[in-house]
Amino acid sequence: MSSVGTISLPSLTVGSNGQVSVSNLVNNLDPTAIVNALMTAEAIPQTQLQAKVKTEQTALSAFQNLNATLQALQTSAAGAAATNGLNLLTVSSSDSSVTASATTSASPTSFSLQVDQIAQAQVSVTGAMTTWPDAGGAITIVDSTGTAHGITAASSSISDVVAAINAAGVGVTAAQVASGTDASGNPQYRLQLTSTQTGAAAAFQVYAGTSAAYTAGTATNLLTQPGAATVTAAQDAQVTLWPGTAAAQTVSSATDTFADLVQGVAVTVTKPTTTPVTLTSKMDSTSIASTASSLISGVNTLLSYISQQSAVSTTQNTDGSSTTTTGTFTGSLLIQEVYRGLQSAVSAPVGPGGTISPATYGIAIQSDGSIKFDSAKFQAALASDPSGTIAAVQTIASRVQAASATASDPVTGTVTASISSQQTQISNDQSSVSNWTTMLAAKRKLLTAQYTALVTTLGQLQNEQNYLTQQINAMNPSSNN
Repeated sequence: MSSVGTISLPSLTVGSNGQVSVSNLVNNLDPTAIVNALMTAEAIPQTQLQAKVKTEQTALSAFQNLNATLQALQTSAAGAAATNGLNLLTVSSSDSSVTASATTSASPTSFSLQVDQIAQAQVSVTGAMTTWPDAGGAITIVDSTGTAHGITAASSSISDVVAAINAAGVGVTAAQVASGTDASGNPQYRLQLTSTQTGAAAAFQVYAGTSAAYTAGTATNLLTQPGAATVTAAQDAQVTLWPGTAAAQTVSSATDTFADLVQGVAVTVTKPTTTPVTLTSKMDSTSIASTASSLISGVNTLLSYISQQSAVSTTQNTDGSSTTTTGTFTGSLLIQEVYRGLQSAVSAPVGPGGTISPATYGIAIQSDGSIKFDSAKFQAALASDPSGTIAAVQTIASRVQAASATASDPVTGTVTASISSQQTQISNDQSSVSNWTTMLAAKRKLLTAQYTALVTTLGQLQNEQNYLTQQINAMNPSSNN
């Protein structure tokens, strides 16, 4: 609190010689200090309200963190609980030049194929030239469908033609390649033209002339001129399934990856093969265990956060007393419900009729409330009973998803509703703080005016005091001596 200082009271004294004096009528009276002290007292309710808002904001932040973690857990659990969510397979290949990956729609299987050819982009080179054959810089590129794409360069210079082709976005790029000089000593260049995509559909032709000239048959096909050649023809990748059998089937792809060659299995080839390659897909126990472990880890993260925010600590003070500090979630029935719901989702029985403990699969609740995931025990259960183990994990995942959604659903979630309520309360309290600021400013203005006027009045009285003192002393004969 501000100090107003020591204010001396006015006093009247008569000296031994009879002289009268009045002092301290206005001395040491500091209106600013007085107003500051009064305003400190007036502001106590606002200070308390500001502290309340700070506490509320801390709680809100904790609830928002909890809600975000719940939503992340819900998403993770939904993935594991989905149909085929744990149908995780790994695919092995008998040849390193052929690789494959499986999605959850795949099934354990084995099949053979032979790579006949890989996908290629077209690469063509023109004959040597000093300038583009069309004086107006007209270029026409015809794609594999017969569609003509007209391009106009800034000039007939080779560099301008290259720039125009590269800027056109018609699926072909160009590069200028030095090719000596002509008979007159002028520098010559060839164009290397490359399709931006692989596959037979990426094939093209290049003409000097407008698209209208191409249609009329008067444009020059530069890839059929002397010195021109197609270095690499555009082609699809091609494999033969079940080669050497009556069931042999050829499959093509514009790229070297064959999506869903067999349902859920994508195959990528890097070179032709001379013998059949065998691909085998089987259950990926490592990935399934990792998914289950991640689910339990997500639950433990939430349980740990709730425990930390609910903890009560006691601090011993130097004077022998103690101070107890509660957590943000301490005593919250809502949070306790979330905690128990997640624990129950993981630890409740699974299997037909709910007769099997999750501990059978290496998932068990600990004395501290956390959930233990025993990877070795889980892998053993998965090896001996794959379908039962996967079903158990999916049951747990489904329950975790439901428990998380109950708390964090954007519309009906209990934690979401609490956050909304807290935000409303904070907004109201902040408005009250703002109102207090306005009221206190008005109060300070009023008090400042009052005490400034008081000092002014006392100053006038001081002047009158001085005058009266002089008059009294003038009438006192002894003071004149």
